[in-house]
Order: sequence, then C-alpha cells, then structure tokens
Amino acid sequence: MTWGNRIRLFLGLIVVFAIVAALTFVYTERESSAMSDTATFTAANLPMGTDYGGRVTEVMVEVGDTVAEGDPLLTLESKDREDELQQAADAAQTAADRAAETADGDEATADDAEEAEELADKAAEAEELVDDTWTVTASASGTIAQLPVGPGGYIPSGGTVATVYEEGTLGVKAELTLSPRDYDRLEDGAAVTIQLPDRSELEGTVDTVEATTQEGHARAVVSVASAALDAQEPTGLTAPGTPLVTTVDLRDDGPLAGLRDAAEDFLARMGLA
Repeated sequence: MTWGNRIRLFLGLIVVFAIVAALTFVYTERESSAMSDTATFTAANLPMGTDYGGRVTEVMVEVGDTVAEGDPLLTLESKDREDELQQAADAAQTAADRAAETADGDEATADDAEEAEELADKAAEAEELVDDTWTVTASASGTIAQLPVGPGGYIPSGGTVATVYEEGTLGVKAELTLSPRDYDRLEDGAAVTIQLPDRSELEGTVDTVEATTQEGHARAVVSVASAALDAQEPTGLTAPGTPLVTTVDLRDDGPLAGLRDAAEDFLARMGLA
C-alpha cells in the first residue's frame, strides 16, 4: 500500500469516526428546554361584599376597569341600611330629649343647657342621614373580573357585589410532561419564555414546581413569575384564563450527558445497572 493510499484511508477513518460521533451525539443529546402542554394566565381573585342587602340601583364600574381601594362600585337601595340609621337617629333623639328635660329642671346648670343643645344638634344630624341609599366601595386595588348582579338585581347582606383580580398577582401557570431525567433538570429560577396569542413574548422564571407521576412520566405544574407582568393589566391578551405557550429552560449537564444516559439505559435493559 502506498503512502498516498494510507493517508486517504486514515483520513477516511477520521471522517467516518466524526460522522458516527456526530450522529451519536445528535441521537443521544437531551433537550435543552421543554414546551408546556397547557398554560394560562392566572391572578388572585378577591371577592368584595356588602354589609347591607338591597336592590342595585346603579353600577359605577365595568368588567376590566381598574379600581383603587375606596373607589365606588355600585349603589344599593337598602332597607337594612335605612333601618339601622333610623335606629341611630331615634337613639340620638331620645338622648336629646332626656338632656332637654334635665336642662328645664329647677336644678339645671349652664352646662346642662349646653349639653342639651349639643345633643339636639346631633339628633338633627342623625335624622338627616336616614336614607336607604348605600354605596359599596372597593376594599382593595385591582381589576374588575366579575359583576354578578346588575341594576335591578338584589344582593343579600354579606353577598358578593364584585370579584376583583388583586393588583400585583398576575402570573402564569403551565403544565408540562417530562421524563424522570428531564424533571430532575427542571429547577426553580430557570428561565421561561412566555408566548402570547399575538406571538409577542415575555420573559419569566420558574417560581414553584409541583409534580405527580403519570405512566412513567412526571406531570409538572409550574408557576411562573415575571417582572414584565407587573406592568400588565389582567385584561385582553393577559386576562386570566387566556391560553398561551411557555418554554422552560432545563439544566445543561454538559455534552456527554446524553451519551451517559444512553449507556445507563442500555445497562439497565441488560440488567447490569
């Protein structure tokens, strides 16, 4: 064999080894990320109630509106509220009448007269406040998610007048199906890409992971935190329940990890591991 043939044979062997190594690497390479089976936006629901029951006469907000704590939500025509105010007015008038009797007595002093006058003013003010109108205000800041009763409807005492997505609680919940090895590579703080229905993307990180085993695979429920969501309102494309796609980065164990996994699987099948 001439030196030329030897060199060509040597180069041919190198090329063959390189191709085999590349194909083996591609075949055994583990995925660097995992795509969610399902994913949606989530937010904490905060029900807002009323101390008094009554008929809704006016609604000041709509679903999707942003409200601050103390903002009016709706107005009720409430007999419960009217009765309570009337009882307070009657009690104030009784106190004023008693004070007036004392002030008219033979042993009355200037202080008694002054007190009687003050109580009479308070009784008059309490009587002016008697009304069946009750305005329910927001107990926290957020975005209106639901208004269960509209104008003309009745809400009982303690009933829910509105449900609000609490401010600052917008997040993402994603479900993924992973092999046991890939689940081991899913870590808290891993990078997550959130793709919205309009194909735009937000960046986030894995906050918490819960998993169950299903037919030899790990069913992982991942909560995603994202600073980008802090500036988003839970409406439109980011409304809770909106379907989206998330891609979660998995830990990189190095280029030989896939080969090592393949070898371990082979030994396990042979009963040697």
